Amino acid sequence: MIIIPKEKPVIEDLNSYYLKIDKLLEHYQGALESGGIYFKAPTAEAVVFFDDENILNGSYKDKKSEVTGQVAVDRIIKAASGNNFSVSVYRIQPDRLYYWSNLANSSALYSDLSSEFTDLEGLVKKMEDEKLTGYIDVQLNDSSGGGLLFFFNGEIIGGSSAKGKSDVDRSRGYRDDLIKRCGERSGLFNVWKTDLGNITSTKQTAASASRGKPEKAAPKKPEKASAERKTPEEADQQRVILMLQSLLSLLEKVVRANKKIRADFETLLNRKFMDKVDEYEFLDPFAGDFRYLNGQLVFKGNASQPQLVRGVVECVREIVSELGIAGSFRKYLASWHKEYIDEIYTFDVEI
Repeated sequence: MIIIPKEKPVIEDLNSYYLKIDKLLEHYQGALESGGIYFKAPTAEAVVFFDDENILNGSYKDKKSEVTGQVAVDRIIKAASGNNFSVSVYRIQPDRLYYWSNLANSSALYSDLSSEFTDLEGLVKKMEDEKLTGYIDVQLNDSSGGGLLFFFNGEIIGGSSAKGKSDVDRSRGYRDDLIKRCGERSGLFNVWKTDLGNITSTKQTAASASRGKPEKAAPKKPEKASAERKTPEEADQQRVILMLQSLLSLLEKVVRANKKIRADFETLLNRKFMDKVDEYEFLDPFAGDFRYLNGQLVFKGNASQPQLVRGVVECVREIVSELGIAGSFRKYLASWHKEYIDEIYTFDVEI
């Protein structure tokens, strides 16, 4: 399955015959930091997902086969120079990248559910309740098409037609139309689960992929023993605090490294907090509920997690914009996105 969440392309309709694909990948790894390159030919289709350090995954499909991972990347690089692929490049937000890059590696959760016994609207509600991360594949009979519904943590984040188009439709109308068509025609439903903890990154740069020399895999991070000693609610709250602490720490690092910014970081931050007090009371520096100092975040208030995340992220986003440091700040966010991917999706964080 070749799916890429298409927005307005950075560049489109390049002819692969005139391109060095490994060099193209290298260039956009540096220029975009996270995105996908989509290849389309009459007899084949492919996509490569990347961040600023690695090629995360690839998928290649032709009339005879469909492959993913390093095999797909190798085949794309080999086939592109001898075929007239139309090549388009898309920016993908870092907090969405790991979902889309791992979608092709999903495993079956429920197979061949007949519409005679399963209502699609009811199935959607069940997947929302079960907090599905994955997708539902709807296959209608009588050549009536079908479609896909994509879920993250129980929330529908888009859909895609079964008519061969790779675009993602995020409208509520697409979901309602698919449910309506299922009511008019019979078919089968397959539910696929995507485990973001098992992303099969090639762990390579574009240059090493073209040479077939994989870099050493990064060592696994040790489990956080502190979370095991806490209740689930406490551990969840601690993860949110650590995520926001890390974000503020990255902002502080960028601000202090910029010699053109003469204002003290704590002053900038507290001034922004004061601007937001009417909407987010917990940010009041004089109340003592929320305090960031020397890289440590302490929160003793009663604000909900969504409100806490929304308030802090809004402050960070505005400070970055007002100081004109979006480019340099974004370079530090890749590791932060990887570390807190679940929380970023859950709270729909965009920076």
